[in-house]
Amino acid sequence: MNLVALLDLQNVNELKEQFWPQGSIGEVIEAYTLDQMIQEDSPHLVLISRLKDENDFFIYGIRENLYNLFSPSKSLRIADAGSFKGSDDEFANAILKIRDYGSTPVIISAHQYNSFQIYTSYCLEEQTINLCSVDAFPDLQSMSEENNENNYWLTKVISHSPNYLFNYSIIGYQSYLSDPSMLKTLEKMNFDIHRLGQVRQNISHVEPVLRNSDVLSFDCSAIRCSEFPSSIYEEPNGFYAEEACRLMRYAGLSNKLSSLGIFGWSLTKRNDTVSSEKLVAQLIWHFADGLINRIPDGDIGNSNDYTIYNLSSEKIHEEIVFYKNKWNGRWWMRVPSRNLESQKFKRHQVVPCNPEDYNQAMQGELPETWWQTYQKLA
Repeated sequence: MNLVALLDLQNVNELKEQFWPQGSIGEVIEAYTLDQMIQEDSPHLVLISRLKDENDFFIYGIRENLYNLFSPSKSLRIADAGSFKGSDDEFANAILKIRDYGSTPVIISAHQYNSFQIYTSYCLEEQTINLCSVDAFPDLQSMSEENNENNYWLTKVISHSPNYLFNYSIIGYQSYLSDPSMLKTLEKMNFDIHRLGQVRQNISHVEPVLRNSDVLSFDCSAIRCSEFPSSIYEEPNGFYAEEACRLMRYAGLSNKLSSLGIFGWSLTKRNDTVSSEKLVAQLIWHFADGLINRIPDGDIGNSNDYTIYNLSSEKIHEEIVFYKNKWNGRWWMRVPSRNLESQKFKRHQVVPCNPEDYNQAMQGELPETWWQTYQKLA
């Protein structure tokens, strides 16, 4: 596949011709050409949009506002691949190529269905992954319902064969918008569900969820409409803008996360879009700020870098092992498995956690994340 031939860089070139302040992203961002792809120091981030409506003025506004922001670091290397013109299969291949070239793709599109293409890009390399979405409700449907590509991308991910999804997490779902049967389905599959109210009480509790994710699919309809007027669903409740930015920075700080998608605005609303465009640009900025400030975790469990805590549990005949990094303070726990087939899931056996998980285990309780992972590895 000729990736360069499938990229429309017209808007990027138009924006690059404008004057941008010194130190701004617009001054340093480069068009994603073949030279950018194969250079020794690949860009940290590659922005790429996917249009189904050729008149998607909103994405142009996101780019313009992002270019106008000051770069979070002088060392940040960022490129813009413009708009992708190919098919769904070609788009999945393009995302994979960007990662193979050593960059993190940041996909922007009104349609969250593109999350499925992000997922299939990992299937192409037969890699099991953890997928996380920030959503007001899970995008699942009953198998008896007619398929809707915009709303039910998660159904396609879960039913995809062969399946490479190890874990799925949803952050910020609202109970009154979520079908209880769909939430039960996720729980039965030992997936993580985090209600909006619980997350907002202590947003740092979902940092390990994002640290454990390979992919983040961020639906802007999870932000309250007073903060994001261009939302599809116009819900009065949701995350505040600064909370959404904090989640995005957590995602950027994750050494594991290698693809980001930002979705969920209406193409029909042409009034009062400026603040929404600015917010998406700032979400990308916070992700970039996290990424450029990533802290190495080293060899997790190495006694030189980690304090190791071995706990026994009366509930199961297994040892619960916790690791605390001596340098960055991050906590992890190892989940055992006697299933030889689980060797392909080896990368999922060491799970990020909070100090509260250790305190819970000290009280004789099994941390929920530990138990869910143990079930999946069994």
